[in-house]
Amino acid sequence: MIRNLLFMTVLIALLGNINAADRPNIVWIVSEDNSKHYLKLFDEAGVEAPHIETLAKNGLVFENAFSNGAVCSVARTTLATGCYAPRIGTQFHRRSKHAHLPKGLELFPHYLKESGYYTTNNSKEDYNTIKGADTWDDSSGKADWRNREDKSQPFFHMQSHSESHEGKLHFKEGALESEKTISDPNEVTLPDYFPDTELFRYTYASYLDKILTIDEIVGRTIAKLEEDGVLEDTFVFYFGDHGGVLPRSKGYIYESGLHVPLVVRVPEKWKHLVDAERGTRQKGFVSFIDFAPTVLNLAGVEVPAQMDGSAFLGKGVSMEAINQQDSTLGYADRFDEKYDLCRSLRVGDWKYIRNYQPYLPDGLQNNYRYFMLAYREWRDLYNQGKLGSDQRQFFEPKSAEMLFNLSTDPHEVNNLAADPAHQARLSEMRDQLRKKLVGMPDLGFFPEDQLYDEAMDDPVAYGRTRKEEIGAMIRTADLMLKPFGDVHEDIQAALISENAGERYWAATVCASFGKEASDLVQSAKTLLKDESPAVRVRAAEFLGLTGKIDPRTTLIDVVNSSDNEVTQLIALNAAALFHDHSRLSYPFDASNFEGVKGEARRRIDYFSGDWLKPKPSAKKKKKGAKKNNSPRSFSPKLAMSLNYRSIKRPE
Repeated sequence: MIRNLLFMTVLIALLGNINAADRPNIVWIVSEDNSKHYLKLFDEAGVEAPHIETLAKNGLVFENAFSNGAVCSVARTTLATGCYAPRIGTQFHRRSKHAHLPKGLELFPHYLKESGYYTTNNSKEDYNTIKGADTWDDSSGKADWRNREDKSQPFFHMQSHSESHEGKLHFKEGALESEKTISDPNEVTLPDYFPDTELFRYTYASYLDKILTIDEIVGRTIAKLEEDGVLEDTFVFYFGDHGGVLPRSKGYIYESGLHVPLVVRVPEKWKHLVDAERGTRQKGFVSFIDFAPTVLNLAGVEVPAQMDGSAFLGKGVSMEAINQQDSTLGYADRFDEKYDLCRSLRVGDWKYIRNYQPYLPDGLQNNYRYFMLAYREWRDLYNQGKLGSDQRQFFEPKSAEMLFNLSTDPHEVNNLAADPAHQARLSEMRDQLRKKLVGMPDLGFFPEDQLYDEAMDDPVAYGRTRKEEIGAMIRTADLMLKPFGDVHEDIQAALISENAGERYWAATVCASFGKEASDLVQSAKTLLKDESPAVRVRAAEFLGLTGKIDPRTTLIDVVNSSDNEVTQLIALNAAALFHDHSRLSYPFDASNFEGVKGEARRRIDYFSGDWLKPKPSAKKKKKGAKKNNSPRSFSPKLAMSLNYRSIKRPE
């Protein structure tokens, strides 16, 4: 008996060692809100980051790594699921309701834990979907691989760092004089779309300093792994959770919002799992949908078929094949209280952006963004007429289509969509994107309140059963890409369609054409009484932008007659457009609205002028605690003259 017991003890110990030997550890170090542009390892305008650069010498630099979504919850849900957010109903930031994953799919740490990994997250989650009970062994501010009882157990550890979050740039007025930066503001290289001001230079330099802090964190984490004797057992990924964070980055699907730094340290013990030499740079395109499959593949765990991405490291992966990959898909839907449906496709150095509501300027009010002094200065300079053509674009209507050659125009300010020399490429990329969205199918073409009411118990099934309907909505939306005379009858037919989605997009198309669609005014006016609140809002946008009605009556009625906070959000987005950006001036007052809930309250705060005032804390302040020093200055609303047709941006 004793002999058998000893044998079993030795066997269990051996199996434990085999388990450890056959499973690499994996660590993700994630910095919030920074694109690749702030590190010299990726961009000459960035800072030197010695610890991250040391990672690169012992691993791989991925020059073309992309978040598919440009904001936290959307990007992190894409990372956790390996799925395109608009396919699974997780594309809105912040979520109005959690989306249920399709049956049989879990967040990827679940599969690691199930296969014997110790899984920890410290500590940000921010998922737009429901997390299963078996996702993490520990997800908290104390989560650490060191807490596992069996030190031979392989681990996956994710740690997120807010030291680079946009909130770190919400400094108060006077900071330029009182708080000096390590990086020299006079030496920074500003993108072409920024005004060259003292404040913008200081803000940029301040953010470069945040990257230096992140680099120190990376160094401490590597030292900790080395101290534990597991560094050469561990793949270490360093990356940004999406782009950012100066204006026109986080929340926008320009390169500044999607193109992230990615360095993977390859341990000596596991270099056979990587088909590339350590210390090399890889040009192949990898996206956040690929990160979950990559981790599972490195761990020897089967990748679920329901994931949209594919592994770029691990057994069976050819780096030569990865380096042939040259495309990535981007998406933006709602960003806090701000709606603007946009999709992008990058192929090599060419970038195609489809703006489905082109009459909405990028700079539409979004309260949290405009806490940043640089945002407000930029808007004030526009209002004062002090900006050049590249800098004005952020506050003006967009083209429905944009085409950029990133090799000559890395900051995406010279739209080539109307250039005769590039029509073949434009048409090809338009068709490629359309096929991706229809094939997905993309749930973003439904108004969010419809998804809220009908879809969130199983968004994937909802989209699958309505694939033809989604295709019809996309075809209707694309009528704005053709000359009005060629599509007049098609728009008219869609305005009176029995399908609410087609009416919704027909009214949106009319708004994009503006006064050119004036002979459709009577048909659009019938939609002001439509059964769908979202259709009523779109009709009010068209008729208000063309001066045919005062849109406030409809928008106020939609808000006040609904107890759905998402319906309220949709209407209040239009209200913000008319409040700030209408040449006809339709100002709103907070007292116009009642019963406003949730995220929509941000719009009410804006209309009241109280949005910059410190909010009372829910927690009792400790004695001697610092007061909230958020700046209180309030920029006056803009009065802008708009051409509502889908215009070409200034060259």
